[in-house]
Amino acid sequence: MKNNYPTGLKLAAVSLGCSKNRIDTEEILGYLARKGFIITDHYQSADIILINTCAFIDQAQEESVNTILKMAKTTDQNRPKIVAAGCLVEVFGHKIIQDFREVDGAIGVHSYSNLDQFIRMLFSGKRTVIKKSPPNIYCSLSPRIITAPAHSISVKIAEGCSNCCHYCLIPRIRGPYRSRDPEDIITEIKDLLDKGTSEINLIAQDTTAYGSDQYHLPNLSGLIRTILTLDRTFRLRIMYTYPSRIDDELIELIASEKRVCNYLDIPIQHTNDQMLKRMGRSYNRQELTILYNKLHRKIPDLALRTTLMVGYPGESSSYFRDLISFVEDNPFDSLGAFTYSRQAGTIAGNLDGQVNSRVAKKRYRDLMMRQKQIARKINEKYVGRHLSILVDGASKTGANWYYGRTEYQAPEVDGLVYFRSTVPLKPGSWVSAKINAVTSYNLWAGNSTLLKSFSE
Repeated sequence: MKNNYPTGLKLAAVSLGCSKNRIDTEEILGYLARKGFIITDHYQSADIILINTCAFIDQAQEESVNTILKMAKTTDQNRPKIVAAGCLVEVFGHKIIQDFREVDGAIGVHSYSNLDQFIRMLFSGKRTVIKKSPPNIYCSLSPRIITAPAHSISVKIAEGCSNCCHYCLIPRIRGPYRSRDPEDIITEIKDLLDKGTSEINLIAQDTTAYGSDQYHLPNLSGLIRTILTLDRTFRLRIMYTYPSRIDDELIELIASEKRVCNYLDIPIQHTNDQMLKRMGRSYNRQELTILYNKLHRKIPDLALRTTLMVGYPGESSSYFRDLISFVEDNPFDSLGAFTYSRQAGTIAGNLDGQVNSRVAKKRYRDLMMRQKQIARKINEKYVGRHLSILVDGASKTGANWYYGRTEYQAPEVDGLVYFRSTVPLKPGSWVSAKINAVTSYNLWAGNSTLLKSFSE
């Protein structure tokens, strides 16, 4: 079918929010590039500017709106078409074009297969919104155009979520959990490795739920074992795991496979039993403690990351102290936190006991200050050790200084290692260096030894 819109159009894109959103943006870019669009990062000369929005919390929604308005002011003689895409469209639908005259069209996360129709309508002069219901299966527009550093790539293994936590809009936005076909995953990873990617980060709203929606699919451990049959040098990182779904099989796999990072990201949200129940989480404090101890017993060299929420409805001072005490007794290598954001359409939005925003912000500051002290103490265990480091780039610290990450540090969310090299290094190379000093977030090393250059 003909496109029925001008050829050679220039498309610029802005991706907001999580890495899952960025993958959607990269798939859109790849699809439209195959349709004849010219992809550009020069917004002023673009014919279309697509903003892939985030709507998880109030701050994300505000950032999305501000970005749309900012891009609308990025004009040349002919104003580009401004397209709002993604999560914000799922939440607000037609209100986006009703409330913002700057927006020429809006398309939701489940409608990207209709991009041709959408763009034809866009260039017919009709302001339109396409917002469809979630499909029954995982849908992809891949292959994608990689916009992140090519040596460390996130691969999405599922879409949507069926956990239905009481505070979360994701099931409403992204639909129920849908596992991606394993052959499709393997094909993408193989292609990335063939192009030189050194690190694969498996992501989903809940990676540990992989295969649970379709009886014929493997579970997460089975998927990882299939990935590891690829005869390549790379490391594999597992993100976004759900505590009650981390089983012995997955733990043994991480402990035994050298290419799987000794690292787990486990967003637990809270640790007080009453709060967890009000959040709709399917575990309690005792189960978290048992899991924490088991993980460190089975994998002594494991780094753990978590995400916590403060200020959730009903969180009393004692419940918050309970959270702090858990973090002190069960320290995490890395910890992110955010204050609760009340969202219409969620169960939590109608709960009593809404916490004052000033109180929530203070609890956030107190939690992160305590974590800063904990993280520095944890990092001290690396002093004197020679660690393998994946090079991310050259540092502005000084001449011959570079930065990268060990297997204990995930991209974008964790700290870095700073080190020196007597030879020029490219991102994606591997070096070894002795850790000499630490801060709460970063490690510092001396001269490094090249293990493998990116060009090999």
